[in-house]
Amino acid sequence: MADSAQGDGAGEAGISRKRSETRHLVKASLIVTALGLVTRITSLLTNSVVGAVFGATRLMDAFRIVQSIPQLFSTWIEMPVRAAIVPLFTRRRQEQGEAAAWEAVSNIINTLAILLVLLASLVFLAAPWIVRAMSTGFAPEVWVEMTRLTRIVIFSIVFSVMAVVLGSLHNIYRQQQVPALGRLANALVVLGTIYYLGRIYGLTGYAFGMLAGSMLTLAIQSVLLWQHRQHYRLIVRPRAPEIRELLIVGLPLFFGLTGTRIDVLVDQNFASWLGEGHLTCLLFATMLAGVATDLIITVSSTVLLPHFAELVAEERFEELRRRLLQGVAGYMALLLPVTVFFLVAARPVIDLYLLRGAFTAEAAALTAVLLPILAFAAPVYAVGQVLAQALISSGDTKTPMKAGFWRLGFKLVVTVSLIMPLGIVALAVASSASSFVRTGILWGKMPARMRPAGTRFLRLLAVLVSSSAVGGVFCALFLRFVPQASGGLLPTAIRLVIASGVLMSLHLGLATLMSPELRLLAARFRKRSRH
Repeated sequence: MADSAQGDGAGEAGISRKRSETRHLVKASLIVTALGLVTRITSLLTNSVVGAVFGATRLMDAFRIVQSIPQLFSTWIEMPVRAAIVPLFTRRRQEQGEAAAWEAVSNIINTLAILLVLLASLVFLAAPWIVRAMSTGFAPEVWVEMTRLTRIVIFSIVFSVMAVVLGSLHNIYRQQQVPALGRLANALVVLGTIYYLGRIYGLTGYAFGMLAGSMLTLAIQSVLLWQHRQHYRLIVRPRAPEIRELLIVGLPLFFGLTGTRIDVLVDQNFASWLGEGHLTCLLFATMLAGVATDLIITVSSTVLLPHFAELVAEERFEELRRRLLQGVAGYMALLLPVTVFFLVAARPVIDLYLLRGAFTAEAAALTAVLLPILAFAAPVYAVGQVLAQALISSGDTKTPMKAGFWRLGFKLVVTVSLIMPLGIVALAVASSASSFVRTGILWGKMPARMRPAGTRFLRLLAVLVSSSAVGGVFCALFLRFVPQASGGLLPTAIRLVIASGVLMSLHLGLATLMSPELRLLAARFRKRSRH
């Protein structure tokens, strides 16, 4: 009887733990989503202001490439480090205690900071050759301006990468609001500097805004070091075991991201030979198509990666499968109607969003062509990112690396085949098609103990696709037959909001009506969010 009582106690403890974890995941997801939504709205306003102030010109094409240089190096470094440091810290803390975990992570933080300063200095010196390699179709006078702007923004690498690393540690301590606040502060600083300095100093003001935003983001994340000052150490030991472990885990992902970086390099070089402003239009469409996707990916890396790492460390793979299915289904339920909305309402959305100031009607028309092509693959890309997080949490960074190279090869073939007849549209088509390839590879390579049941997922997917399609039809009918009121931006915005509301309401209503699993998931979500 004692054994039975102990078993019952253990079972109740397990149930209580799962409920606690679910409440935390829901609460953390809601916090990050809310702050992330404000950040995305701020970023959208920023892009709208950028379009109005600078337009779609050759110089703006050049600055978009300048922007991508620190982002390229930052992503190249921060994703492998984040993927390695979260499981490493979680395992060290569980096995050896808080002090040992912080000793290891202190060494990683300090060593990384020194290496980043050295890297930024090298890029500063090599800027003339880097900008030429990334934009072979531009004229020499454009390269001179790009070099000057690159040397302003390049040290944002140091601040942005360190902010991401510290933000990952905040996530482990269930302080997801701090990284989200940092991203929001960054977006607000950039918006303010463009609005006030951009109109006076041009792209130079924009460049200084990027640098200032990254510095403020790191300052916000650094509160963690103060909170744990009793454990943080000023040590630099590049040969320590934790550095070797970080390299072993992170290097495959680093090399995997090489494919993504080459991908960016190829896109920009192709676009530099095309018409003036085409690259800017492509990037505006990409940003808008990813407005919901980026938010989902942020929630995934902020909330799910630490949780997945914990489940793997405790070998709770059945629970991991369940969480993974819930995450994928929930994200698809949110992303599919956004994709459908961009498919049926691309032109009025772009006109509302960009058609003002220096952004011409021709540029708006081209952006409206590119938007639905890129939006079509957005849900698939987001699912691929969630699958990659699950694989990384288990220490498998080689599979995402290989999938990235297969995606790159496929994209290159499609781009080369279509660039002559389609121009910039070929880059959008190749980008979307390659997202399907990458996600398919990740799903197929997922270990059976982690991969959700295929039949169950396909059943949910069929329901979500059909319900969003029905919502899209009614949204298109609304836009077709309900006339647009005159009076400027506000009536247009209200009309689009109503159309999107029709789509989302029909989608969610039909989906929950057709799927008992979605009804149960929605009921659980409402219950957990209330508590």
